[in-house]
Amino acid sequence: MNGITINRLPFCPLLQLFLLICVGVGTIGSCKAFTVPTFHYTSSSNVVFKVIDYNIPNDRKRHFEFPINFASRKPNNENYDENALLNNLKRTCIKQFLTQRAFQSFMFLLTDLRDPHTSDWIERFLDTPSLLEYHGTGAFNMTKFENWDSYFIEMIQMPMEQIVVQARRSQTRGRRLFNSGSKNNPYLQQDHLVEVSIEINPSSLASRIMAVREQISREFCIDLDLIRLASNEILSSYEENMKSGRSGDQPLYERTAMISLTNNIAMEDFVSSPIRKGSFDLLQLLSLHESIHRVLRWYKDAGSGKEVSFVWLRDYYFDNVAEYFDGCQRYGRADDFLEGLFQAVPTIRTTGVNVKNKLVDPLAIASDILDMRAQVLMEWRDIVQHTAQDHIGLRKNLLTQQAKEWTQEAVDGLQLDVAAASNDSEMGSFE
Repeated sequence: MNGITINRLPFCPLLQLFLLICVGVGTIGSCKAFTVPTFHYTSSSNVVFKVIDYNIPNDRKRHFEFPINFASRKPNNENYDENALLNNLKRTCIKQFLTQRAFQSFMFLLTDLRDPHTSDWIERFLDTPSLLEYHGTGAFNMTKFENWDSYFIEMIQMPMEQIVVQARRSQTRGRRLFNSGSKNNPYLQQDHLVEVSIEINPSSLASRIMAVREQISREFCIDLDLIRLASNEILSSYEENMKSGRSGDQPLYERTAMISLTNNIAMEDFVSSPIRKGSFDLLQLLSLHESIHRVLRWYKDAGSGKEVSFVWLRDYYFDNVAEYFDGCQRYGRADDFLEGLFQAVPTIRTTGVNVKNKLVDPLAIASDILDMRAQVLMEWRDIVQHTAQDHIGLRKNLLTQQAKEWTQEAVDGLQLDVAAASNDSEMGSFE
């Protein structure tokens, strides 16, 4: 460190340890010195924004530290209780996912229009850092926001806030802020700050995000059909590749879903949302996730006839859920999971009741999951078709809240006029 060899110094071990700690602290401090913030955020209402620590275990941490999904934690027993079922339904709820993508699309538009401050406010409100870069499902804290409309209900009831943005007028990384003059001017090298006040109207944001949500729901109606058509061809494509002698570099089946989306977008007469392809990829993943949950419940309710398949699929799912379904990861995870399922080796398991050996066929389990997936996609299409009707109650609450604000503004304006008139009446004619 810095050209010093610790073990050659003629000091006692304690002094060596102290010097090592000092050098380490100095190194950390020098690293922090490179991150110079340009903007400083304060709140006019003295609100302290906190980032929740969800106490994620070290072996479960990802680059984006969102709350770990319930599915990544193996239950202590084999019995599903009502709470686990409710958590499953929340985790794979299409309405929740539609709300998530609406927020992310809106934040993308804000950033594209050079309004990162409102985008940052939304992240603090949702307690989801780096939400705009997050590519995954289950991004929100479903303990705080239990339903898909909880976010909008709370935003509608929130008062207006004001953010004060402080920016230096001096040079920053070769660029001059606010046309601050010559680069070598010594009087402009000081940390002069310019404060800009930005108003945040949560009820207005809720209305705009709901409009984005309705647009994305119309896209989902098309995309869900495309995913269903591509999913129905997976098994036949897999069998054809196996018969024709697939080479090691080729995929097990043709992944045609994203190609179908690209061709469909080229022929549409409307402009797609900015992150539609990402939403399409996550729709494939979420529909597969929901299908696995339903197949597991089906196998569980079937009793001894599906007991071996249930145990095998449950163990395989729990071993792979963190890699394929949790966190922010790569594109194509749904197809990667299915290919891994196709490549799984058939095994013989022993049932615990009659001590009989039964064969577990992963290919038959994959076929059941794909059949269930087709049903899930059709059900979700019917759900997202009624998104505009789902917003009727929210828009009524929004209109009521805006009427209260308008009434309060009118009352405040009237009081000011009365006060000004009383002051004028007390003044003399020549004053």
